[in-house]
Amino acid sequence: MIHSEIFYLFLIIVLGYILGNIKIKGFSLDISAVLIVALIFGHFGVVIPSEFKLFGLAIFIYAVGLQSGPGFFEALKEEGFKLNILAAATLCAIFGIIFGVGYFLKLPVDVVDGIFTGAISSAPSLASALEKTNSPNLSIAFGVVYPFGILAVVLFVRFLPSLLKIDINKEIEQYELHQYELHPQILTKNFKITNDNFKNQKIHKSQIEKLTSTVIERIESQYPIDPTKEDVILHHGDIVRVSGTPQQLEHLKIIFGEEIEGDVTFHDDMKSYKMLVTNKDIVGKKIGELKELKLLGAVITKIRRSGIDIPPYPTLTLMLGDKLYIVAPEKYKKKVSKIIGNDLLKYPAADFLPISLGIVLGIFIGSIPIGIPGVGNIKFSFVGGILITALVLGRLGRTGKIVWQLSPHSNSLMKVLGQLIFLATIGTNSGKFLIESLKNHGYISIIIGIAGILIPLYLIALLSKKLLKLNIIEIIGMISGAMTSTPSLGMANSFIGKDYASISYAAVYPFAMVISIILAQLGLQLF
Repeated sequence: MIHSEIFYLFLIIVLGYILGNIKIKGFSLDISAVLIVALIFGHFGVVIPSEFKLFGLAIFIYAVGLQSGPGFFEALKEEGFKLNILAAATLCAIFGIIFGVGYFLKLPVDVVDGIFTGAISSAPSLASALEKTNSPNLSIAFGVVYPFGILAVVLFVRFLPSLLKIDINKEIEQYELHQYELHPQILTKNFKITNDNFKNQKIHKSQIEKLTSTVIERIESQYPIDPTKEDVILHHGDIVRVSGTPQQLEHLKIIFGEEIEGDVTFHDDMKSYKMLVTNKDIVGKKIGELKELKLLGAVITKIRRSGIDIPPYPTLTLMLGDKLYIVAPEKYKKKVSKIIGNDLLKYPAADFLPISLGIVLGIFIGSIPIGIPGVGNIKFSFVGGILITALVLGRLGRTGKIVWQLSPHSNSLMKVLGQLIFLATIGTNSGKFLIESLKNHGYISIIIGIAGILIPLYLIALLSKKLLKLNIIEIIGMISGAMTSTPSLGMANSFIGKDYASISYAAVYPFAMVISIILAQLGLQLF
């Protein structure tokens, strides 16, 4: 067994991880080191069967799609639309320059495509290209350019404020103000109802909440109140605690009449809790569908997701890992906790029925021919079918009793394992052509790759700042997301001092992933 493919597969992964974790002045080869080690093993005759490539590719692409699904469709709305257009323009510009130079120098198209996918450090785009051709030159060019592409983007992001002569501290202040306007903090305030309209009319709690988009958490009243009732009548003289944005609470002050400063004692059994959504039974459900919570008198006052406060709209779909701020009777704390989950140790493990079903559906969809007038029949292919299916299923969250979403830990495990198997397999299969390819195209590939990303990145950054007046933090996050570069995002968050760049990174990452996959396949058909 010591000479079996399984032994060599995991030996390559071990050595790749060791090499990838070596840092020189903060830079490391990271996961690309697995490909480099695999190329060397392949050069000496070790070959992992190509079937492993398809297995690794399937679970990798499916995990990427599931993770990106919720954000992919949301990112195409509002401010995210502008950032995604810039990300797509960045990738298209890089594509145009690299393929233009490649055509001028009469380089083989598979080499040029390898330079492109390596320059943008995108394993999924490499995978989609390899589905069109099994040329070893593509994988070798990717492996040669990949580490230099990562380093170039990291350094570009680090020195971009200096290149554009921007005061980063001033930009941070402006960015915080803008984000506060877009995603206002959800606060809690106490009010006393002194408005005489509450003497003459029966005004229900639900009417106020619907009118102001706030959430009434607790009520102190001289009249009896059943906390398990979905709706109650508010009376003149009642004291209420309400959650909402600062603007919403200001409007509420006009309606109720008096804001109470300081603490208020509520003589009820209600307490405030923070709970993590880990129960897969409520994943994919809308807040308005959680009748069990209403029967217990529990009220969701705020959702914390990806560092952003989200109002608890009845139509909001819950996701694994959401942090819920809940007010509920203390005697029902255990019951509420059981409904939400709130237990990291019981975080649902990967359910392989929906995973397998999703991949089967993806492969099936990818094999369906679609007729386009003037073009003929096209297919989404293996990669495209799985990716599109995973994006849709990730967005849905669940279908009936089937929960498509994975926990972050399970998703990360699938993504990393699939990528490792994929890189090890293509590396060993391409390794026997390593020396010949390096002699013919090695240095020129690196030069084309670095120039092909730095020129468009600078021009897009300049356009974004000078013409579109975007904040440098948005630009840096957009560039990191367009290049699907986690190392550059880490660098950005490090010198900014906060993870603000992560917001624009997350907004463009899914769309950029899809665009890079399309461009990688398109490039092989150009010349």
